[in-house]
Amino acid sequence: TSTRRMILCAGLQSGGTTLISWCFLQRRDTNGVLDTPSDLIQPRFERVREPIVWVKQTVASFGWLDLCETYCDLGWEPEPLLVVRDVRAAYSSLIKKSYGVNGTTAEDPPLRMRFRRFLRDWELFRARGWPIIKFEDLVLDHRATLAKACKELSLSWDESMISWPKESSEIAYGKDNWGKKSIQESFERSIQKGNLAAATMQDRVEMRLDNLPGTELRWLEETFSDYNGFHHYPEKVRHTPRGNIPADIPSPCYQGTAREWYHTEMDKLACENWRLTCENEKLRQQERA
Repeated sequence: TSTRRMILCAGLQSGGTTLISWCFLQRRDTNGVLDTPSDLIQPRFERVREPIVWVKQTVASFGWLDLCETYCDLGWEPEPLLVVRDVRAAYSSLIKKSYGVNGTTAEDPPLRMRFRRFLRDWELFRARGWPIIKFEDLVLDHRATLAKACKELSLSWDESMISWPKESSEIAYGKDNWGKKSIQESFERSIQKGNLAAATMQDRVEMRLDNLPGTELRWLEETFSDYNGFHHYPEKVRHTPRGNIPADIPSPCYQGTAREWYHTEMDKLACENWRLTCENEKLRQQERA
């Protein structure tokens, strides 16, 4: 791995990271992972033949630093890239998703824990002056935003980043690698546009907070005060919740997590296996009789 570069990109869930990942993977000198599931680590890259290995993962079970240290253990020297988005918009979007459950497991951590992990990564990036892409900037001026990131990463400009000539099948670890459920519908709609200019529409940065409990909005604005100020996000936003949105978010719980589903299904299979075993034994006894 010493002769190859690795760029390790991370960001919030529902933070626009997959669209940016798609842009970098369109480069002729780059291939790798479009969107690693947030509770997994991709340890090997046999399918990548290009000189630059790209890895993108959202912060949930792991933070960027966790992944960086793991890849260092595996012999890589990951180069940092972080994607930021207004956390209120990301949080509001995330809690609508199936993977936005406020859980108590490693696969589905509490929502606030995920955002705190991201904040710690952001503080590291800010302190070290590492490259950061602001999702809203990408939407408003995609060419300039990506060109700036390329310069900070010592990459030459590649027009493919916005013209998107590669098919999904050409991505080494693409959207079908772990099943489509790991890819957001908004990303699917974006790549169907054919190029970045058509995909990055203004409505992608509109703030929709009508489903966000007031307690979470206040927590986000207090916790991310420095973050919001640094990236010129509004200090406060108006909140217009719908009538059926609770004032507080439910406490983190086990119900609804991927682990609960897995163990429930395993219990069902075990019961069915026992039932079939018993029936089979009865048939054998009948045959012997």
